[in-house]
Amino acid sequence: MSLNVELLNCRRLTTGILFPTRQFTPGELNRLYATVTERHPFQTLQHLPDGIRMANPENDCVVQGGQIPQPGRIQVNDNNIFHFEPAKERTLDLFDLVCTHLNIQQFLTFGVKLTAFLPSEGETAAEVLENSVFAGFRSHLALLGEGRQGTGFRVVLRTDGAYDLRIEPFFTDLTQLYIELDVQYPEPFSGLAPVEEKMNRAYRFLNEDVRELLRQLS
Repeated sequence: MSLNVELLNCRRLTTGILFPTRQFTPGELNRLYATVTERHPFQTLQHLPDGIRMANPENDCVVQGGQIPQPGRIQVNDNNIFHFEPAKERTLDLFDLVCTHLNIQQFLTFGVKLTAFLPSEGETAAEVLENSVFAGFRSHLALLGEGRQGTGFRVVLRTDGAYDLRIEPFFTDLTQLYIELDVQYPEPFSGLAPVEEKMNRAYRFLNEDVRELLRQLS
């Protein structure tokens, strides 16, 4: 067996909300940083032309008011997560702190990106994909010449949101598969209440549907 899907590990969580263009004063943003760092250990504050970036070595939060026609955005990047639930709770708390402090109540769209890794056993991740997904096509890949490091595939779905799934070898370490799921929910909404369920839906798709797909590759 080349893939043990029980080892599928979500390591990165990126979430973003777009909102109608706003202008923030430096004072508002400095006070926001003071409020946020009472609960979240960001170590640096970087002022941007239309907002701020709060960061520590493993995650950051960007708040930008936007410039017409570009909307404003709040983006949270958690780059070294061990479990989805605590990472989700941190993200939701950051969204709540930012939106409460800056009085943001109307939103244009929400997106979530999950990045996961799955180690292969016996074969490299590149061999796993070429011996399963690309088994009937493998000989044709030789037409591209020598030096092929691996192949991957991408699936785009339109259901309750726009799902963009990439599965490929992790090219800096071919013993692992790289799985990236980017889900966009393009409908405007009011208040932050819908955000948690949208995050949960994306994670369920990765943890259940994508996991079962990977099981079939074994």
